[in-house]
Amino acid sequence: MNPQFIQKMNLPFFFLTSFSCYQGALHGIPWLGLVIFALLVAFFLPYTHLKKERLLITLLVAGIGFIADTTLIMLDVYTVKESARWLIPAPLCPEWILVLWLNFGFMLYIFWGFLAKNKITPVIVGAVFSFLIFGNASRMELVSMQQHKLVSFLIIAICWAVLIPFFTNRAVRYFGGKNAVVK
Repeated sequence: MNPQFIQKMNLPFFFLTSFSCYQGALHGIPWLGLVIFALLVAFFLPYTHLKKERLLITLLVAGIGFIADTTLIMLDVYTVKESARWLIPAPLCPEWILVLWLNFGFMLYIFWGFLAKNKITPVIVGAVFSFLIFGNASRMELVSMQQHKLVSFLIIAICWAVLIPFFTNRAVRYFGGKNAVVK
């Protein structure tokens, strides 16, 4: 297959996986996002030049994201609707949020070039997307902000404004320079 076509197809599948995480959790099938993510990996990984690095960054992002969200839940920044859980018990990060992290980590292979353009881009992207993702989950009543809603959103935004630049830096180390895939 044409490599540029494969690159372009990553974005719609990124959104499909994200959508399946929300919809699965909303409709009592919180494992749906995981199934779609597994299909995404099975389809796109064979076309990846740096397979090991792409999988490593995916696992790194998922691991740190899991710890970050578990910490936010334990600190009562937000809670997760019990019916939106599958195997992972409260107060740990639920599967569908973990899959959102896996999905982002897997797509860093595609997005790192954009995020690494300058030092402020990943900070802004992290803060903005935290509001979009948690705002969407809150409107769907998958999560509830426990403190004053704005305070909870700001805490999450600050967390993401630190994490996304860190993940971008790791992606540049894995994929940048002579290994560059996206410019």
